[in-house]
Amino acid sequence: MAEPNSGLRIGTFAGAPVIVEPAFLLLAAYVVGSSLLRGGAGALGEALIFVAVLFAAVLIHEFGHAGMAAALNAPSKRIVLTFFGGYVQFARQPKQGWHEMAVSAAGPGANLASWALITSLMPLLANSLSPEPTSFALLNALSTFGFISLLLGLFNLLPGFPLDGGHILRAALSYVMPRRSARIATAVTGLIIAAALLAFALWAQMWWTLFIAGLLGLAAWAELRMARHQRDDETEETSNA
Repeated sequence: MAEPNSGLRIGTFAGAPVIVEPAFLLLAAYVVGSSLLRGGAGALGEALIFVAVLFAAVLIHEFGHAGMAAALNAPSKRIVLTFFGGYVQFARQPKQGWHEMAVSAAGPGANLASWALITSLMPLLANSLSPEPTSFALLNALSTFGFISLLLGLFNLLPGFPLDGGHILRAALSYVMPRRSARIATAVTGLIIAAALLAFALWAQMWWTLFIAGLLGLAAWAELRMARHQRDDETEETSNA
């Protein structure tokens, strides 16, 4: 039975529908509301630009995953943008370790490629565009897009589950140790990253970052519990053999 697509379908990429969940509007409302509280009505324009470029950066990130998976014959079922960013639901997971590494790296790679492109184009655009408010707004939007792309790419390469870097590390470790041990290692690393991000968010009073840290920590803890349960089950089966 096909899974229902809750949300707005905005197109198709690599054979998969692209869905924007209603929860993404909560993220947009948070960004706009925070900007209005800090800067008043004059900050509305910049807030809307920020939401637009964030949407574009997350979408490019997920397109990177889906495109690489399709190239490796691992088609996607859905590409979803939601409250915490986005994800790709695959029809079947990559079976080889290097496939998993390639698919995981493609998302951050797409963001870093976007940043490199924007960085190379900015001087040319600055010299060619006329000094008008619309030109300034365009340059500001591109600069913000480049910064978000860089931040999104580098952050997702951190080597802890559930970040892309954690998936890359888990697949790499699976070549030299049992899969369950690799899962435990990357889950523990993910908990450390979440704790560090949590401490930073509390120090800087960045509440959205605090929420992200909580989500990362919960996902890493769930992975650690599942990996330990798998190890215990396998140990029991060995002892009873």
